[in-house]
Amino acid sequence: MSTTTPPALRELQARIDIALERELAGPLDRLAASSPVMQAPAAALRDFLHDGKRLRPVLLLLGFQAGGGTALDSVEGPALALELLHTFALLHDDVIDRAPTRRGRPTVHTRFAQRHQDAGWTGDAHAYGEAMAILLGDVAFVYADELFLRATVPNGPLLTAFRRFTELREEVMIGQTLDLHAAASRETSRDLALTVATLKSGRYSVTRPLEVGASLAGGSEELIAGLRAYGDPVGLAFQLRDDHLGVFGEPAETGKSRTSDLAEGKRTLLIAETYERTDDEGRALLDRCLGDPGLSEDDAAAVRRTIETCGAMEAVETRLAEGIQRALAALRELALPDHTHETLAGIASWVGQRRS
Repeated sequence: MSTTTPPALRELQARIDIALERELAGPLDRLAASSPVMQAPAAALRDFLHDGKRLRPVLLLLGFQAGGGTALDSVEGPALALELLHTFALLHDDVIDRAPTRRGRPTVHTRFAQRHQDAGWTGDAHAYGEAMAILLGDVAFVYADELFLRATVPNGPLLTAFRRFTELREEVMIGQTLDLHAAASRETSRDLALTVATLKSGRYSVTRPLEVGASLAGGSEELIAGLRAYGDPVGLAFQLRDDHLGVFGEPAETGKSRTSDLAEGKRTLLIAETYERTDDEGRALLDRCLGDPGLSEDDAAAVRRTIETCGAMEAVETRLAEGIQRALAALRELALPDHTHETLAGIASWVGQRRS
C-alpha cells in the first residue's frame, strides 16, 4: 500500500480548495459586515478552512461520478457542505476534548480565550473562548445547509441526497455522544469501540459522502449498496488509523499531541484490544493513566509499550488491513468509470497507510 496521496485525489482536493474560497467569500464577508464584533470570528473561520484533507467532499464528487454524473460543478455546493459540516464537528470536538492544538496551531477556543485575556475583558476567558468556538461551529453548520442547496440537479435526487445528508449528521452526533459516554464511564469493549468508530467517523468520512454523491446523480439503490460495501470498511480503517496516530503518530505530521487521546481516556479499539490482551499489571496501568488530564510523557510511553507488547497494535493493524482488502474486493464488483475506480482504489490504499 502507498503512503502517498493518489494524484487524482490531490487534483480533486485542489478543486475543492478553489471552490471553497469562491463560494464562502460572500457568506464570510456578510458575517464580517454584520457587526465589527464579527470580524474576528469571520477571520477565524476563514483561517480554519484554509487547511484540511478535503476527503469527504472529494468522495461526494467520486460518488456523483460513480452514479453517472459528469458535471461536477453542479454538485460542488453539497461537496462544500460536507467540509463545512466537518468544520463544525472539529470546532465542537476541540471544545469537548479541551484540545490545545489542531493542525499544528492553537485551537479556535484557545485563541479566543487568549484574546479575551489579552484584552482584559470581564468574565472567564476560557468559557468565552469555548463559547465562541461553539457558536462559530454553529455558523459553519448553518452555512453547510446553504451550500448544499446550491446544487443544480433535479429536485428528486436533491431531496434524496439531502435526506442522506441528514442521516450522516444524525450518525455523527450519536457517535460523538457514545464516544463521550465511553470515556466518562470507562466502558471498554470491542463492540462499543467499533460502533463509535463506525458512526463517529467511518460512515461520516467515507460511506455517506459516497452515497450522497451517488444520490445526487440519481444512482440506483444497487449502486449505493455496492458503494456502502466499499465505504464501510474503508471508513472504519480511516478511524482505526486515526486512533493509531493519536497515540503513536508524530506531532509534526499529525498536528496534534500524541498524549491527548490517552489523557482524554478515549476508549478506542486499540485500547479495548489492550484491555483484553494485557495482564493485571497492564490493566492497572491503563486504569491509572487513561483519562488523567495531567498524564506525563513517561506514563504515556508506558501505555504505548503495553499496547505494543500485548499484541493489541498488531490485532488492530490486521483488522485494518483485512478491511481494506474487503473494500477493494467490493470495488472490483462495481461497474464504474475507470478513473473513478482507480481513484477509489488509491484512496483505500492510502487510508490504510497514511501518517497524518
